[in-house]
Order: sequence, then C-alpha cells, then structure tokens
Amino acid sequence: MDIQARDELNRLITTITETGEWILDTAKLKSIKRICKQSDTNVDIAFDLIVAQLKKQHSQIRYSSLQLIESLFQRSHRFRILLTEEFPLLLQLTVGIHQKKLPPPTQVADKLRQYAITLTKEWLTKFGDTYRPIGIGYDYLNQRGLLVHSTSLQAIHEHDNDQSGRQTRMKIIQEQRFSRIKTDMDEHLDLIQENLRNMRLEDLMDMSGQNTYFEMLVPKNIPNAGEDIDFEALISGKGDQGVVETDYKERIMSHGLASNRYNITIELSENSMMDEVEETEENKIIYEQLRETYKLLETKHVQQVNGWINTLIKLDRTDKSERESMVKQLIDVKGEMTETLRKANLLGITLPSEDKPRQTDDQINEDNDEYSDELFEDIEIPDLAEPAPESVQDDSKPSTTISSVHLPPSQRIFPLAYEPAMVEDVTYSGGLAIPSNLDSTKKLKAKGKEKEDPVREEHLRIAPVVEWGDDLYYWDKKNVQFNTSGIERSHRFMGVGEGTQEMPEHLLENLRKRTTFYRSEQPKELPACKAPLRSGGLCPRRDLVQCPFHGKIIPRDDFGQPLDLSFSQEDRIAGSSSTGSSNSAHALWQEIEKDVMAQAGQKHISKDAKQRKKRKATALIDVRKKKETSYTRLQKKLNDPKIKQLVEAAAEHEQSIKLRDQQVSRWQY
Repeated sequence: MDIQARDELNRLITTITETGEWILDTAKLKSIKRICKQSDTNVDIAFDLIVAQLKKQHSQIRYSSLQLIESLFQRSHRFRILLTEEFPLLLQLTVGIHQKKLPPPTQVADKLRQYAITLTKEWLTKFGDTYRPIGIGYDYLNQRGLLVHSTSLQAIHEHDNDQSGRQTRMKIIQEQRFSRIKTDMDEHLDLIQENLRNMRLEDLMDMSGQNTYFEMLVPKNIPNAGEDIDFEALISGKGDQGVVETDYKERIMSHGLASNRYNITIELSENSMMDEVEETEENKIIYEQLRETYKLLETKHVQQVNGWINTLIKLDRTDKSERESMVKQLIDVKGEMTETLRKANLLGITLPSEDKPRQTDDQINEDNDEYSDELFEDIEIPDLAEPAPESVQDDSKPSTTISSVHLPPSQRIFPLAYEPAMVEDVTYSGGLAIPSNLDSTKKLKAKGKEKEDPVREEHLRIAPVVEWGDDLYYWDKKNVQFNTSGIERSHRFMGVGEGTQEMPEHLLENLRKRTTFYRSEQPKELPACKAPLRSGGLCPRRDLVQCPFHGKIIPRDDFGQPLDLSFSQEDRIAGSSSTGSSNSAHALWQEIEKDVMAQAGQKHISKDAKQRKKRKATALIDVRKKKETSYTRLQKKLNDPKIKQLVEAAAEHEQSIKLRDQQVSRWQY
C-alpha cells in the first residue's frame, strides 16, 4: 500500500466533497482519477474514503460524494464491483430507505434522493444485465413508488450547472462588496479616528498642555498637577509603593479615619458633576468645536460604521480571518464613538437646530430705512388697562386655555383670535360676540314652553319613533327636479326633453310611503288541548291553533268539557257535514261505477270482495319458492345495498392507504 497515495486521496476526497459546491472541482477530480488509474488498491482506498464521506450527517457532503461516485462508476470496473456489493448501503445513505432519514439541509436532501434514483435508472439501462444488485435495487424502489416522478440525469446536471453559476456570481458580488468596504475603510476610517481624537485630544488656542475637550471642561482627579500615576508600573510591582502607601495613610488620616477596616461606598453621579459645567464666554470656543465634531460624528460617521459592520457580518467568504479582524476593528471604533457621544450628551451637546428663527428681509429693510416714520401715520395705542367689552372679555377668558385645534367649528374661522398671545396684542380689540348654539337652543326651548300646545304634545307622545328614510325626506317636498346636477343631458335622436322636468305627484306619493312588514307576536305560553282521552286523562299537547288528534283547540275545564258549548256544537255540525258529504260522494261514485260496469257487460265487484279475494289463504306449498338455507341468507345479506356501500367504502379507504404509502418518498417538483 502506497501511504503517500492514500494520504493524497484522503486530502483530495475530503476537500472536493466538503466545499458545498454544486459542481466538483475539475482539477481535483482529474487528480483523483489519475491516482485511481495507477492500481486497484488505490480504487479500494478511494471507495472506502467515499463511503466514509457518505456516512457523514450532511446532505451537501453526500451529494458531492454521489457526484464523485458517478464519475468513478463510469470509468472503473473495480469500482463498479465494490459499489454493487454495497448497493443497499448506497440506497440507504442517498435515498433514505429502511426508515433512515436523510440529514439536513432539507432542500439538498430532496435533490440527493432524486439524484440517486435517477442514477439507479441510468445504471440499470447500461449495466443492469451485468450487475444484478442494481436491478434488485431498482425493483425495490419501484415497489415503494419512488420512481413515479423521477427526472432525467441531464436535467439534474443542468440544474447543478445553473446553481454553480449562481454561486459563482454571488461570490463575485460578495468579493466586490468586500473590496469596496476595504477601500472605504482605508479612506474614511482615518478621518473618523481623527475626528474622535479632535474631540478627545487637541491643542486649543495655544494652550501649553495637550488636553481633551472633556478634560478642559471636567478635569481629572489627579493628586499632583502635571504628574500622572503609572498604573501599569503599580500593577507589575515596579512602582514606588512607599510613596503610595504614605499618601494612602495620610489621606485616611486627613478624612478622620483612624483605621482602614471601614467599608465605605462612594457613589459618583455624573449628573451632579455635569450640572456644574455650563457654557460661558470662556469655554464658548470649546463648546463650538464640540458641536461641530459631534454633528459630523452623529450624522455621518456613526451610520457609516454601522453600515460597514452589517455588510461584513452578512458576507460569506472563504478567508474569514481578514473579515473578522475588520469587524473587530470596527466594533472597537463604534465603542469609542458611543462613549464619546455619551460624554457629549452629558455636557448638553446636541445637534444644532436647523429651524432657528432668522431675521426676515422686511425687518432688515425696516431697520435700515431712514424714512420709515414718514410712510406711516401715528395713531393712539389703546391702554391695556382699559376694560374691554363684556362680550370680548367673556370670550377671551376661555380662549386662553383652549387651543385652536379643540375649538368648536364656529370659532375655527379665525382661530388666532382665541390664542393667549392675542390678548397682549394692542392692535386687536376682539370681535363681535356671537351667542353660542347652546344659549339659542335654551331660548327656543323656553319659548316653546311658554306657548305650549296640548294637542301637539299629545301627538308627539303617541307618535312612533321611526328611522330616517326616503319617505321622511320627501314628506314636505314639492316640485322635485329629475336632474339636480345642473348639466343638460340630450339624447342623440330625441334631443333635449322639454317641460318642467319635475317629478309627478303620484310618484312623490309613492316616495312618501314606507314599506313595513307585519310581524305577529307569538304567544308566550300555548294552552293545552285538554281533550278527554280513553285512558281517562287529558290531552297534554300544546299546539298553536289545532290539535292533530282532537281538532281545534278550545277552552276546556279540568275535566275536559268545553267551557263554551257553542264550540262543541259547531264542531259536531262541522263533523257531521263533512261525514255526510263524504258519504254522499262515496255513494255517488259507487252508483256511477255500477252503471258503467253494467253497460260494459261486466260483473260488478265490490271493494269488500276484492279484499276478501286478496286475503284468501291456501295450504298448498309454493314449489317455486327456493329453499332458504344459510347460503341464501348470507347471499341476501351481501346483496343488501347498505352492505355494498360499506364494502365499497372500505375498499376505497384501503386503496388510499396503499397509495399514500407509495407517495411517501416521491420526488415533489
């Protein structure tokens, strides 16, 4: 065994099957074929490695392995022998037989199953006579109903080529995006960091030391001016610990603490410190510089960095180290920007308002005009202390608390008159007082009560309340026009109609009518029939009008006797009349029948004779009647239409179950 060839095959097969591509790498595939062509031992090694890849729980790896199997199956006789010996295992790993589910992803698993079934059909056509396991596997798939929706091998290869081309285009687009982001970062990241340094560290107005804007406004708590503490030296143990311990003891003694066993919790609030920092003439330049850098950082740089981070996270590149390093760098920059913006917000730095009130051109011209006094006449300005009219005062008081949005419709014509600022305007003295709708309605009600009409009040009390409709609309209408749009319409043959174009009176009368549907009220409790029964009780039926056994329901006492004797007499008369009429009609029919039969020369047979003839009994045994056996009884049961329907339904259900089992693993387009 060639160890070098085995390692080379292991590397090539693992690499070519784990790329996730829809098409195998041509160069690596040629290398695998070249090594397998050298000896059958290399073919055995390649087969074992491919089977190991097939057993991995990933459908993309299995799909690439099946592509490699197809390529080697066409060229190597030794590979075909090895594969046919393990053909059930191949179907189990690629089709999912024997209750073995294919691994995710699901969409690739469906493609893998269809690809394996199509390869089985293709191999059966070419090598079915030589390799019997292929035919057995094909018959098994056909029995399971997996060959119904199979496609051609050429269509599968075309689909793989399309998917590969799509992946290639996506990779090119992602590489272009990555290179564009990399170029933008090289160009703009330095500017962003420089802007952050301008907010943190800048020499301003020839100051001796380089301090940050924030340090200029809120100095650090340093023990000795100009001397910083080397924290790294203290942590590493190289610092001067004696001085620190001495300073620490002196600081404790200065605060009146005789021991260091106290637990003191000090809460530092940023708001209390920032309240003391205000913008003055001395630090005005620092605030202006902070506003400029804050505006650039907030409006441009933050969005730019967030866009870079989101795009880099979505990119899927083979080399992830460079992408991850760029993402880490951008996250660090974003953290610095967030901290800088937080400090600026604590200092009261916000975006400059774009809607600041500016001086208009009229005001500028008015200030610069030397002859402005000659263009206007002097008028007397009324004194604000003079009382306004009562109506104006009454209207102006509530207007100071009600905004123009919530004013009633009658006051929205000039809503400025009800704003609080108009009270101080000396050029506006208020409008005319208009009585409110509420007052007018009260006056109308009062007048109506004074001239009260008792007849009208009675009519209003008994008048029904109806919904608004066309009848009420046309109730007092007269001379109703057909065309209310004002546009004259003319017919192309008849021209313009002459006349008043008014609706006639009979149509108006119909429009003034309302259609109502009568709804009879159902009785809440139906009376019982109470007719005497043969058993001695009373009929308990409760029908609306008539009892089906005792006729019309009438009032009866507890013994079943009618309370009104007229009802019983009418019932008896009606019953006798109906009986007499029926008897007379029956007798007339019988007489006519006798006459007709006599004229025809036939003997008249009465109805009773017919019935007696039908009921004639005989002791003879019917020899034509078949003997009833167990077989005939079963046959009678089976010929029952209901039994036949049940049998047909059971057969259809069983057939549907078989069809469902066959369609379990079918390929769905």
